[in-house]
Amino acid sequence: MNTPRVKDVRRLGPLALLAAAALTACTAGGGGATDSPAVRDTLVFGVDGTLPNLDPALAVNSTVDQAVVPMYEALVDYSPAGEIVGVLAAEWTVADDARSIAFKLRPGAKFHDGSPVTSADVAYTLDRVRKLGVGVADSVAAYDTVEITDDTAFTIRLKTPSSLFLGALSKIYVLNADAVQEGDDLGQSWLATHAAGSGPYELASYAPNQQIEYRRVEGADPKIAKKVIYRLIPESATQRDELASGNIDVSDAIDPIDVPKFEADANRQVVRLKKPQGLYVFFNTRQGPTADKDLREAIRLSYDYQGHADTILRGFGGVASGPLPDTMGCRADIAPARQDLAAAKALVDKSGHKGVKLTMAYQSMFTEHAEAATALQSSLKEIGVTLELKPVTYPNFIASLKKVETTPQLSLLWDNPPTPDPGSLLYRTYSSKFVGSGTNYGQYRNPKVDALLDKAVESGDADVQCAAYKEAQTLIDADAATMNIADHETVVVAPKGVTGIEFHPAHVGYVPQTYKVG
Repeated sequence: MNTPRVKDVRRLGPLALLAAAALTACTAGGGGATDSPAVRDTLVFGVDGTLPNLDPALAVNSTVDQAVVPMYEALVDYSPAGEIVGVLAAEWTVADDARSIAFKLRPGAKFHDGSPVTSADVAYTLDRVRKLGVGVADSVAAYDTVEITDDTAFTIRLKTPSSLFLGALSKIYVLNADAVQEGDDLGQSWLATHAAGSGPYELASYAPNQQIEYRRVEGADPKIAKKVIYRLIPESATQRDELASGNIDVSDAIDPIDVPKFEADANRQVVRLKKPQGLYVFFNTRQGPTADKDLREAIRLSYDYQGHADTILRGFGGVASGPLPDTMGCRADIAPARQDLAAAKALVDKSGHKGVKLTMAYQSMFTEHAEAATALQSSLKEIGVTLELKPVTYPNFIASLKKVETTPQLSLLWDNPPTPDPGSLLYRTYSSKFVGSGTNYGQYRNPKVDALLDKAVESGDADVQCAAYKEAQTLIDADAATMNIADHETVVVAPKGVTGIEFHPAHVGYVPQTYKVG
């Protein structure tokens, strides 16, 4: 057994590059947010996307995650430097065979109703996730049982070895088992509009798809805002206008073309952070014309990636090179994506698909998606391929992935790893075990890739994991399984004097309890 510790140092190998690459925050003035602390009781955040549900079991969705992270705590999380740190867990021990983890809870941890966080609450939370089989369930699929020693000590046992499991617990938000009103649906209806957590904020009010209000709980850090409000505003232009008029304080959804206006505002700071997110096109690799690798490669070669970075992102991101975002470690040595129209035309002719008509699902509410979809449509026209654009909602898109037959031929979407571990993205996106699950977006299947991913996940050796992940990425790229378009930066506009605006590698959205206002 490993000796008890506050972080599992074996897990840091694949994250070595993350600490160096991700922490590149700066303000418009070129330094950190060093002005005097702002005097304010409330911070209002603009949130893009929609949010019909507050159930933390759905925190694999980044909009749900940023909605529940103020109210809940997990056993562990990732620090801005990419290290696993304890939250509810005071210490833990990972077994050498990667089949169990022994935990001790943080002394004095309490839920919002004042009751202590216990081992039984952890067991209830994990059992519930397994029974539901949705959301974060895929990331902890190896879970077997919790053996309880006492109220603050327990061991999580796994059905199979998993090097991903400890990090995956950063998205398992521990529920107050006695507070959840289960009904006949394991509490899904109740938790959709209520909370049962131990985080620094409690739920004050919630209007689905409109607004969430949180209030700081007694004993929380007095430097964070007393009240936090999320306003659900999917459109970037509307967030821009609301920010300019003072109706929201913080936004991470400002279109790059509008950033200079806020950089020039003496009362605001613009913070640039690396973002664990990329823009991709996923192909239906199992059925229809896109099952042909030559056609997929032709589509990849048709696109103007540098133009995307320069014109659509306006420098707030760069050309992708492989299936992992550039914030992650253990990335294979894959050349950046490039445009070659002559080669693309030759491949279309070779594949016999000249004149083919394809359909691509995309989320038209997002500016980058809409502009990229139109740009790809234009590029494909030049090589003899007609692309029909089909706007979809994210829930409907995920539902379409349950069957190969209903999976879109092309799907344009942002994707982000659940945790900074490269396996957290590669495994659920490219292992055939997840075909039909809603996370293998292209229904991709390659036995060699499966074997490499299994090898990495089952190993407790960081070097073995990293080597297997790199080889798997090379094979995935050679199969033209995805079109890797761009890596992203987050631009956060906030009031001058607010500090603690940092990159959080396990959370794509806001973590408002880190924002210090006084």
